Amino acid sequence: MRTGWILAGLLIFANGAQAEDGRYQALPLAGAEGGKGGGRALILDTRDCHVWIWSENELITAPDGHRRYGTGFIYQGRLRPGNQAGEFIEQQAK
Repeated sequence: MRTGWILAGLLIFANGAQAEDGRYQALPLAGAEGGKGGGRALILDTRDCHVWIWSENELITAPDGHRRYGTGFIYQGRLRPGNQAGEFIEQQAK
């Protein structure tokens, strides 16, 4: 079931944009066993190096101010290519 949610999230994420084949890559992230965890995935835009985390169980604030848990994307920033394996990449300034 989680794979279906990840695929649905990825399709929603790419909605409206014609993405090249393989442009967006999703990697499953480990959740906390027995916790409120749920499905989570790291999504990487391989062309422009943007990174998001898609979460099946994220705390969301609705426009009316109510808070609830639901699916959502959290933008993590943009990466730059490294020069060698194991290099630490600092977050780019906005």
